[in-house]
Amino acid sequence: MEVLKIALIKLIDIIIWVVIAKSILSWFPGTQDSKFYRILDDFTSPIEIPVRKIFGRFMTGPLDFTPMVVIIVLMIISRLVYMFL
Repeated sequence: MEVLKIALIKLIDIIIWVVIAKSILSWFPGTQDSKFYRILDDFTSPIEIPVRKIFGRFMTGPLDFTPMVVIIVLMIISRLVYMFL
């Protein structure tokens, strides 16, 4: 059970870092057309799309807070896994 807990926490950590990398890349012009960005986007889209649907009507303007919300939710899930598994 301990191995499963460590594996889940590490997987969540990797997903958090991928979301951060994609967010940083989105700040630079032209990177959204790169293959690397598309790979990161394919990896993070299943997590970000439901958050955008829920919070999309509250997020207006040029800033997208979806990655921040996703990271916070993933950190909470990671803590819950650590506490209860």
